[in-house]
Amino acid sequence: MQQWNNRTMSLLDLIFPKKCINCKKFGDFLCPDCFSKIRYNESSQCPSCLKASIDGFTHWECKTETKYSIDGVISAVVYNSVARKLVRQFKYKPYVSRLSGIIGEVMNEGLAQNESFYNFIRKFEPVIVPIPLSPKRLRERGYNHAEIIGRHVTKYFKLKLDSNVLVRVKDTKPQYKLNKRERLENVQGAFGIAKNAKIPNSAILIDDVATTFATLKEAAKVLKQKGSKRVLGVTFAREL
Repeated sequence: MQQWNNRTMSLLDLIFPKKCINCKKFGDFLCPDCFSKIRYNESSQCPSCLKASIDGFTHWECKTETKYSIDGVISAVVYNSVARKLVRQFKYKPYVSRLSGIIGEVMNEGLAQNESFYNFIRKFEPVIVPIPLSPKRLRERGYNHAEIIGRHVTKYFKLKLDSNVLVRVKDTKPQYKLNKRERLENVQGAFGIAKNAKIPNSAILIDDVATTFATLKEAAKVLKQKGSKRVLGVTFAREL
């Protein structure tokens, strides 16, 4: 089987030669020069009030003001031009889904440097829950990018993943095309709980990019309404 996979990859490389998604240089999907332009995220904001907070965790006073609030959001890298191209190629061009390996490696390295993330997984043993796509978009794309990213995190940190907890019950517009108010309205009521789902006591929501935190906060609300005690959001990139 491994030999067959290697032959398949060689054939794909012949048909679709590897080319850097940023500078277009042939050789690999991300050349060393462009890889070095990826910046790990050192800016942390409370996802509720958007003011500075320790490692992106929600301020205590913000938690008391908002019922079922997300406990925090941690992002591995800054959503700069290289990260943006990496995510968009991965999400919308299935023949370069091998980019998931690069995204997974960079994301895990960023999370491994975050002490608060380590404390959370060690203390609460959370279940990884990918942000789901709508059935229509899943059929069009053929895979859920958040689930693929989540599997990399699951394997590296020896956690459990359950992609059958959340379902998307509303086919929302792409968030990047909307302003802040429109993003909040767009995801309102977008998620539900899957039939016969096992609600985790502690969960980590996985997505590709965090901007206004609207998607993660809405998904966390649904989980907490159904019994989850702690919900942390984790993304590959954070748009500053």
